[in-house]
Amino acid sequence: MTKIGILALENCMQSSVTGPFDILSVAALFDLAIIADNNLTVTCFNGLQITPHMSKQDYNPDIIMIPVIFGDLDPILANKPLIAWLRDQHQKGVCICAVCAGVFLMAETGLLANRTATTHWNLADEFQTRYPDVILKPEKMLVDEGDFITAGGVTAYMDLSLYLAARFGSPDLALSLSKTLLIDPLRKSQTPYSSFRINTTHGDEQILHVQHWMKENAAAPISISQLAEQAGLGQRTLARRFKKATGDTPLEHLQHLRIANARTLLETTSQSIDAITHATGYEDVSSFRRLFKKVTGLSPTAYRKKFSLY
Repeated sequence: MTKIGILALENCMQSSVTGPFDILSVAALFDLAIIADNNLTVTCFNGLQITPHMSKQDYNPDIIMIPVIFGDLDPILANKPLIAWLRDQHQKGVCICAVCAGVFLMAETGLLANRTATTHWNLADEFQTRYPDVILKPEKMLVDEGDFITAGGVTAYMDLSLYLAARFGSPDLALSLSKTLLIDPLRKSQTPYSSFRINTTHGDEQILHVQHWMKENAAAPISISQLAEQAGLGQRTLARRFKKATGDTPLEHLQHLRIANARTLLETTSQSIDAITHATGYEDVSSFRRLFKKVTGLSPTAYRKKFSLY
């Protein structure tokens, strides 16, 4: 029977420890244990406590699951004995899995260098800054490298649990769990869940002014000459400085703003797709549909079905 040790860590998200334990217990295929350093009780970020089944030093798993770490990552990433233990487990042939910010801990071992991984889409920039030698795929919900499995956002522990049931059990087992527990089948992408983040910390005041102006006027026709006039810069200078400050061209930035507005309207109103197309600054509905799917991974109709509040 495959042995899975679910690691409990200080400031972890409790559900990312107890959730996989529940799901995989239903599977009745695994020898499961919640493990912690020296069998010590762990305090989760919400103040609740987890009492482990045993010390991680006394358990010999086939798979280790690293939970979601919430808040300040520095204390856990400075835990040298824990990092050494994870390296040692990997050398013994243990498959190591991590969810969301838990992937930072996996990367801190150095074992992800030149390997492919994912993490929460909103942590991607920080992750790449810390670990530039990891090939990060933040659009992926799950990446399996054989000896490593990484999963995206907080609730991706459900996707990981189903995947483990499929990989170490069978696809039929995973499907049965999905139906029994009312969990969506394994999700492939984080893209529909991500949102456009405007970089306002770059320090270029003229470009920042242009960004604010674009946000207020995103539904109107906007030209590069208008933006250059707002910035008091030449068009080429604007394009160069905008790209340097934000990482996007002005046109890309405008498209992100418009798609973000369209997502809000799809989530919170019953307006038709045609009306939303025009309300967000687009004229051709077919072009809008194609662009929306390119950015979000879903058609406007599918997005509304998934995220609508009505």
